Amino acid sequence: MEKAGAWKCLRCGICCTKLDVMVTPDEERRLEKYGDVFERGRVLVYLRKVKGRCIFLENGNCAIYPERPMACVKYPFYFKSKGDAESRFDGIHVYVDSSCPGVVLGNHSEAIVNILEDLMKNL
Repeated sequence: MEKAGAWKCLRCGICCTKLDVMVTPDEERRLEKYGDVFERGRVLVYLRKVKGRCIFLENGNCAIYPERPMACVKYPFYFKSKGDAESRFDGIHVYVDSSCPGVVLGNHSEAIVNILEDLMKNL
């Protein structure tokens, strides 16, 4: 298993094309002011994609960055209730998408621990 030693958002937009962004009911209510920006699955609601890109990706930047959904805030980290011992962090299992160019692989640094602690406050 690869470990994240550090991470910084490079605002490259790769996640805006790669991810299907799930929104919570609260996020849906908050973002509905932007109009027809959702796709409805059988159970979940996602941000709509246009030509394979998030509807909010404009000129390489997120048009709603300060109010983007929690799924975007947490990326490239994934939090799960179950997993192997090596992925356990403060009572939850944390995984990282190592294809994100902002991820630096290696031993955990204090900076990555701080990032994870901040993200976990919003779980």
